[in-house]
Amino acid sequence: MTGSNSDSTLFSGGCVLSRILLLFAALFFGLEVYAVRAGSRYQWDFFFILLLWFGVYAIRPAIDLRPLPFALFGIFLALHFAGMFGWYQTSPLGLEYDCWVHGLFGFVAMLIVLQAYHFRGLYSPWMINLAGLVLILGFSAFHEIFEYAGAMVLGQGEGVLFVGAGDLDEWDTQKDMLNNLLGGLLGVGVFRLLGMGGGRKEPGSRELEA
Repeated sequence: MTGSNSDSTLFSGGCVLSRILLLFAALFFGLEVYAVRAGSRYQWDFFFILLLWFGVYAIRPAIDLRPLPFALFGIFLALHFAGMFGWYQTSPLGLEYDCWVHGLFGFVAMLIVLQAYHFRGLYSPWMINLAGLVLILGFSAFHEIFEYAGAMVLGQGEGVLFVGAGDLDEWDTQKDMLNNLLGGLLGVGVFRLLGMGGGRKEPGSRELEA
């Protein structure tokens, strides 16, 4: 094994990723059991959560996935899943729970995207920042379209496929995308401030081994 995958910091590491994978997978399975027993519609979100969770892990060599952003991604998914407890109807610190979740998504996704772009070694920092923000807004737009399609077909209820608490504001789409953007901007600042982009490839170099 060569390259940044051999590092042992909070921002890199191989076997640590697999441990994080299993830890959060167990958490998701536990939440799914509760959702099924409680008859919550969040039980359907479980399949999308697993797809995202294992999907990101599957492409880890290509995006140079690091343990800290991966763990934060797991926390984001868990916080969404915890919406079954009515958390989307709350406002921690005076801000809607939905805003916190969308902001966290923007922050986490930006850390992962920036690391992936930095790892490829093909672009300047400002171009990486811009491309990252564009991607975050693209992800956000896709989610809003997906949510709208689910609402049109399934109506009101809980979970990502239904319209529920946190979705009834007429400006919900704009607010969600704004919070994703703000989280993404915070991600840019943290990424640059902490120097999280280790293990950069030189342009034209061969792929690092997974």
